[in-house]
Amino acid sequence: MKSFFKEGQVEAYATEIREKTQKLMDFVGSIAADYRTSDNLPLDNEGRLDPSHYRGLYNDPATDTGRTTEGARRWHGDVADETVVRKDSVQENERLEMLAYAIFWKNLKEKFIVARASRHDGDINKVHTVLLEKETGTLVCAFDEVGETAGIDYEKKLEAIRKQNVEEGGAALKYGLRVETKDNKKAIVPGATKNIPLFYIALPRDRVDKGVKEFIPSPTSQSDFEQKLFAYFTSTILSQVNGLELYSGRMEPALRERLREFKKALEGFKTKESGP
Repeated sequence: MKSFFKEGQVEAYATEIREKTQKLMDFVGSIAADYRTSDNLPLDNEGRLDPSHYRGLYNDPATDTGRTTEGARRWHGDVADETVVRKDSVQENERLEMLAYAIFWKNLKEKFIVARASRHDGDINKVHTVLLEKETGTLVCAFDEVGETAGIDYEKKLEAIRKQNVEEGGAALKYGLRVETKDNKKAIVPGATKNIPLFYIALPRDRVDKGVKEFIPSPTSQSDFEQKLFAYFTSTILSQVNGLELYSGRMEPALRERLREFKKALEGFKTKESGP
């Protein structure tokens, strides 16, 4: 395969991506640490909902904690040539997952708890990003994947997500979150949930790389490209919400209500930018 890199550029490019990815990982870890301290949320250092914190609900969550799958591999390794700059699609998806998590957190943290799904729910229930509205307890999820944002394959993925929401009652989380009221105070507690609206977010490989390279590891600052990515994510989800509303009469009531509440909340965050 013809290389698009000049001599020496492959290693330089790979090194830059690796260093930027590490900074993104560190930023995600800092978010998780803050959540554990301020809200006592059951997150691991990668921002994932951690099954080991659900021992009071399940007999042996360690079984799920110890799952070893392709999705468990992190982005590491030496790079020899252009064909392995990104190692493989699993690691590409991992970077997108972290990027989406960090960008959603920067823009939605005032009203939403933002978490990554446990590896168990990522593997079994195909859920990657979890958004919980603090006030209403509305919970939604996203399935994010590196891929094209148009074409037959993309349309098939959208159709599969639509079918899951309309005909199968949405997504489910074994290791989820919900809002409970105790002594007139709202508290976020761990627990299984179902009938969760699920959305599909795709982003081409080169846009993931650009997002990682231009990500600013600060809770108060965003690059122009980060803002464009958030606008793209928001517009993509709202478009899917509008499409699902055409089938509202066929949905589970709980899912339909969550969809309505989430649309109302998300519309307030929509920016004027159209996408990356």
